[in-house]
Amino acid sequence: MPLLSRTNLFLTMIALLVGLGGCSDDSAASGDARVEQYIRAQPFPRLVLEIESVAGSEPYGGTEARLIGRLAQILDKPGGIEAIRDETIASRGAHHAWSFDELDALAAQRFNLEVDSDTIKMLVMFVDGHYAEDSASSKVLGIAWRQKYLVIFKQTIESSCRKGALIPSLQDKFCQEAELTIWTHEIGHLLGLVDNGLPMQNGHRDHEHGRHCTRKECVMYWAYTGNDLFDVLQTRFLAGNEQSPGFGPDCLADLKAVREK
Repeated sequence: MPLLSRTNLFLTMIALLVGLGGCSDDSAASGDARVEQYIRAQPFPRLVLEIESVAGSEPYGGTEARLIGRLAQILDKPGGIEAIRDETIASRGAHHAWSFDELDALAAQRFNLEVDSDTIKMLVMFVDGHYAEDSASSKVLGIAWRQKYLVIFKQTIESSCRKGALIPSLQDKFCQEAELTIWTHEIGHLLGLVDNGLPMQNGHRDHEHGRHCTRKECVMYWAYTGNDLFDVLQTRFLAGNEQSPGFGPDCLADLKAVREK
């Protein structure tokens, strides 16, 4: 993925790429304080995921609850973690190529859910169309930036996950697990993983592949940024394991160190 830098703009961009294994970023420095605020109980004991979607591109039912279950195990939020499906995003068409500037402007406009003063929030947008940086060999599945915005290209995910060789009865479950994996991976980057604003307790960053974990069993492993995501999920499914990967021990140690300091 090409580096999408902007003058005087400190952001973190994380893209999941089909066929191109890697993520790019500029600087996480401006988001370090927000990373701690996501993880610790103070000053915000409550976290809200503000979800906005194009009609027909909403997250799978039940995915939010499973994601919240994962987050509840790694974040100190005694006030709770809640996913709120807020407003509908107007479709720009199935063939629309989203530029980063469009997404950045849309996120700034849409990040408007009113929450209590004890609450920190992040914006999650599910859109149709595709990313303008897509090519014949690489498709962007999701992007996270500014330590508070996240977009998931639902149409691209659906197109990719349904090309596998799984029997039809497992296709929906397979795509749901792929969506959960991507969502978890992107939120992991917003939480500062790996070495993306969150200090490492052990040297587990794979420097050859951006801000990803060296452990294959971790959802932050670099290979989950490309076709390997679907290959690994298919292997797991055929072996009887229909669950997407979670955070590995090194990522959990990084989160715990900030949560308990």
